[in-house]
Amino acid sequence: MENAFTALRSVNRGFEEEVLPDVNFGQTIKASLAYKYAPILNRFDESKNFSEQPQDGFDAEKRINEGPRELMQYSSTLLRATNDQHYDYLLSTIEQSKKVRRTLASSGIIAQFGAELFDPTNYIGLPFARIGSFGARALKGGASVTAVVAAQEAVRYPNDPLATKTEVALNLGASFAMGGALTGLLTIPANRTLSVQKSATKEFINFRKSTEKKPVKLDADGQAIAADGSIASSVFTDSWLFKSVTTPMKRVLQSKVIPNSVKMTTLKLVNDSGILLAMNRNNQKVGSSVFQNSKQFEGEWAVLQNDLMPLWGKSTGKGVTGAFDYTLNISGFEKWLENIDKKAIRGEKAADDIEAQAMDKMNTFYKNWETRLDEQGLIGSAPVLKKFIAGREIRITKTQRILSNGRAKSAEYIAKLEGNIKRYSDELDEAKLNLEDISDTTKVNAPNEINFRPRYFDIDAIKADRAGFERKLIDWFRENPMVARRTAGKVNRTVMNTDEVSLKQRASDATDNILGIKDITDPEIGYYGMGKSKHFKHRSLDIPNKLILDYIQTNPVAIMRAYTSRVGPRYEFSRQFNGASIDDVLDDAMDEMMSSGMTMAKSYAALKDIRHLYKRVVGGVLRDPDSWDQTYAKILRDLATLNFLGSAGIMTLTEPAKIMMEHGIGKTMKALTNVLEDNKLKLAGRELRVSGEGLDNLMNAVHTRMVDELNNNPFKNDILDKMKNPFFLLNGLGPITKLLKDFDAMVRADTLIDYSVRWTQGKATKMEQEYLLRYNIDLELATNIANAPWQKSSDGMYMANTGAWTDTIQFPATKAEVVSGNTKSFAPDGTPEGRYRPAFYNAKQDKIYIDEEYIKDVMWPLRGWENPRVKGVTPIKEGIINSPDDYVAFIKMHEVMHSNNSAKSLGFDKRTSKGNADYENAINDLTVKEIEGQPRTSAETVREFRSALSSGVLNTILMGTPADKPSIVDGIVYIPMRVAKQFGMKEDVEFKGYARIENGLLGLPFQFYSYSLASVNKVAAAHAHGQLKDRFLGTAISMGLGYMVLQYKTPDWVEMSFQDKLARSFDYSGTAALYSDMVYTAMSTSLALGGPNLTGGLLEPRFPQEPNVFDAFTGIAGAGTSIQSEILSGVKDILTGNIGSGVAELVDSAPFTGLWFAKSTFNEFENMLKENITPDGVTGFKRY
Repeated sequence: MENAFTALRSVNRGFEEEVLPDVNFGQTIKASLAYKYAPILNRFDESKNFSEQPQDGFDAEKRINEGPRELMQYSSTLLRATNDQHYDYLLSTIEQSKKVRRTLASSGIIAQFGAELFDPTNYIGLPFARIGSFGARALKGGASVTAVVAAQEAVRYPNDPLATKTEVALNLGASFAMGGALTGLLTIPANRTLSVQKSATKEFINFRKSTEKKPVKLDADGQAIAADGSIASSVFTDSWLFKSVTTPMKRVLQSKVIPNSVKMTTLKLVNDSGILLAMNRNNQKVGSSVFQNSKQFEGEWAVLQNDLMPLWGKSTGKGVTGAFDYTLNISGFEKWLENIDKKAIRGEKAADDIEAQAMDKMNTFYKNWETRLDEQGLIGSAPVLKKFIAGREIRITKTQRILSNGRAKSAEYIAKLEGNIKRYSDELDEAKLNLEDISDTTKVNAPNEINFRPRYFDIDAIKADRAGFERKLIDWFRENPMVARRTAGKVNRTVMNTDEVSLKQRASDATDNILGIKDITDPEIGYYGMGKSKHFKHRSLDIPNKLILDYIQTNPVAIMRAYTSRVGPRYEFSRQFNGASIDDVLDDAMDEMMSSGMTMAKSYAALKDIRHLYKRVVGGVLRDPDSWDQTYAKILRDLATLNFLGSAGIMTLTEPAKIMMEHGIGKTMKALTNVLEDNKLKLAGRELRVSGEGLDNLMNAVHTRMVDELNNNPFKNDILDKMKNPFFLLNGLGPITKLLKDFDAMVRADTLIDYSVRWTQGKATKMEQEYLLRYNIDLELATNIANAPWQKSSDGMYMANTGAWTDTIQFPATKAEVVSGNTKSFAPDGTPEGRYRPAFYNAKQDKIYIDEEYIKDVMWPLRGWENPRVKGVTPIKEGIINSPDDYVAFIKMHEVMHSNNSAKSLGFDKRTSKGNADYENAINDLTVKEIEGQPRTSAETVREFRSALSSGVLNTILMGTPADKPSIVDGIVYIPMRVAKQFGMKEDVEFKGYARIENGLLGLPFQFYSYSLASVNKVAAAHAHGQLKDRFLGTAISMGLGYMVLQYKTPDWVEMSFQDKLARSFDYSGTAALYSDMVYTAMSTSLALGGPNLTGGLLEPRFPQEPNVFDAFTGIAGAGTSIQSEILSGVKDILTGNIGSGVAELVDSAPFTGLWFAKSTFNEFENMLKENITPDGVTGFKRY
């Protein structure tokens, strides 16, 4: 029987019968997607790249007649050609269609059916097919599928040169039969609505539109408009609905009285590019924030771990096994690395070459940090202290000037300034004393250390063997009795008593100080240098690490993670604010606000918000993370996480729609066809990792997408922490998050480079320019990105490869398109002996083909530039090619020179061997000249691009950032002193004007709100600001996928009205996650309190709700409170004799029992317990 799948084997396509090749499943997926979408994408590209007006002298009909006879059947397509390049392009699309059909003809029906699972638009038709009996569902399913496939064929048929009416009819027939049979699962082929066609038309128009490069807007006097750090105006962001979800950043940015300079300070600290700013509409950017840039430091240790793992695999002879950043036997890797790092700390030599390589990589990692901290003045040295002293003196003078010129009006402000002068003076005296105590050196390591390493004490190990630890200290103090002590305002060298009583007391005091540390990862506690700077304290206990290895943290992975997550933001803050401390920055902000006429109360409110944001960015928002309330709250959060999020992976099924909204259907579909080709997804993942994003599984932090983690300490690793990685692997959230982030990175790199290229060409739309500016890419940076050595696939997809950018030459303009990857299929016929040509310029196509990897891996070792193979061609002069990347750049520039300078234009005759050699020498000379004269891509360009990539992925595959969350999410409440003093509360030392309450239980209600809070800025506001490329189609797809999630979560016996299905699908789509959740929570709370259904019966609650005050409380109090009540209820039942019911409740509350694939089994087990273990005794288990 013939159908749309098997008919491909017999329908005449205009080519001769041939032996069909063997194809794998990956090739089938790519061909299936290309069959449906490539014709549309090709039409987009055609419109963008070729004029509709025929070139003078070009005759398409003549070319058709001169070609093979089989081209006549494609004349309707080929007659569209307006020049030779256009004609060749159309020929290539015809060949592409042939190749796709040959692949599909070689694939089995099952393989083709399976390939449909990879097309996200297949899910759109699902909402129309689950009603009535099986027969009714089949009929409706077949009809709905046929309707959307008809729309699909209406778009594809006129754009596919090989499409026939027979093929269309077969596809429609198959869609009805297969769609009816598979209703409730997936429809075949793609269920697509006419919105796809509308979206395609919209993109087609956008590609054709272009706008001129716009300078910064000027005011009436011709002056540049000052950067406005406010959130861009829109109906939604100006409304109470948006403002009611109050956060520290939104309060500052949306204030009418806070000066713009203070808003810019806030953005410089915490901006995540998640929301459009007013300044972006004025063609201005903020610049990457401390939060954004510091994430790249996390990428450094992740890349280092990637480099170290193969060495471990080589050392064991077993290699490395794992996927999605989950590694088998990760503990083995960590132990291997720990042993090597201990050798480095002790000054021992590596056992073999592999260990030496690992040790060298670790030392280099910390050496780089040593250099950074030293250059920025964050570690003690004489030059640092001298600079700091000069800075304090300047601040004292400035503050005294404010006091003397009458700018300070209120007594409270005057007292604040006088307090600042005292603080500056104390810091100045301290710095002068420290300067006297150290030599004029930039040495960082303490005299007793061999390699630069941070030190974090292992509190549990010290508590377990305090006596042994103190014996180590006593031995050290006995041999090193001299210490520096401050007495009578001077630092003096003092020799301490060495009798046993004194030594024991000194060791005991030192141990008490260590055990009293509240936050072991605080940079002030770790060791960063021999002196003392204004930020990081020196290590007062100078015993070498090698002597106390049993009492300090020695897991290098955890240490690197702690180090970069806490020190990285501190370093970046110092770099961006020119060495100022947070107190200095807030002092300046206070002066700005008071000068603008703000009151002290409003100024303190702003400073409170900015300082809280700072604490979030640099870490340490909690002062006592190990307090009983924080510990208890963490246990409840972890138990709730490991139980309630069993289906979290399924809940992410709507997120591909956000990718499509963000980039448009054209780019998303093109990316889908590239997913399995040449490891592009894997390469995108590497690019994302070095940018500091996509590390969720590696950091055991994927749960923070859904859960607010208040104390993510890498050294805390209790039994519940150890459960998280396997749990999020099993529930699917870890692998799916990894795939989605890597895929978005792949599309996003293309988007950022494409928009940059278009802007430099004057073709970018207003939306595209604002999009780039939102991600801190202005026209200057866009030009640098456009000229960077990115790669481009054969179908026009840009790939960043930023590892090859830094200090690499920028390329001059060329009309030729550069195509990266394997060139074999593009090499012209007639090459000698079929020799592979890794780079060449095709003048007819006006394309440069280059295989960068082949050049680096194969050609670089041969050093062909030193002894050219072509007779008469001279070697390239020394100093031009010094690395594999240099060789790639030279060859690429060589081909660019070919494209811009023909032999004829330079006066050479290539028909003779001498003329050909002279032409190549001339091209080489031009290449060398360009390389020597072209500017180079700066490290700043790389950093800003990576920041845009990282932030963009984080804003698409959502997770709440410091900019998204209210302060109470951290379990912290600030009470104005006008209220607090009524209750006898004291003003906080740091947060002036406020009393501060910190309690872990306060954050419990917001445990699962990370995604929802992020969606307010990243989805709802993006809709309002027009920052989404394809809002309407993306929303429709997210609704369809939301319905799919609803179908999974809703038992078959539950009856739902149409409006409930629609509302719940919208709820699960995530488009308005927080607001829809608030509606359902309010509805359930009202019913639990005995009140009415707040929707008037239009909608039903998510779960049936009877009047119950306790349910109302737990519903608002959060998941942690809910899991606690279930556990307590189970314990109560057991204690009162209802053992079966009690045990069943405890099982239901246990970790892993909520996993999507195990839940039904556990439910049956719980029912068995309830039915067979009753207060009357054990009955029977026969039917189980």
